[in-house]
Amino acid sequence: MRRILKCLTIMAMFSGPLHASETSLESRIYIEQRRGGERVVSDASTLRRGDRVVTVLDWNAQPRNATMTSVVPAQLSFLSASHEALEVSTDGGKTWLALDDNAGGHVTHLRWRAASGRGRLAYSALVR
Repeated sequence: MRRILKCLTIMAMFSGPLHASETSLESRIYIEQRRGGERVVSDASTLRRGDRVVTVLDWNAQPRNATMTSVVPAQLSFLSASHEALEVSTDGGKTWLALDDNAGGHVTHLRWRAASGRGRLAYSALVR
């Protein structure tokens, strides 16, 4: 029961702050596993320490070139992302580094520019 509640708590955090006026966000979290040499993702019903997860953020931004930010839950250790121009913060959003400049610190926030319309960002993380 605790694992399910923890999973629901983490998933609720993904719908947290994503800043841009008139922007909608949908988020989903999946568990990534290796099966027979292939990487397979499945819906997350429970999460355990050490699980590798993939989070997918879909948005619809109305303003042109909106700056988007999203919190990375403290229970996750950020690994990589699908957006090349992504910036990361390791201090609660006070300062920002290019994704490539991230020295493996605890990533607390993600930030990127979104063109007007629909977009998608996926990132991988480990459950702490």
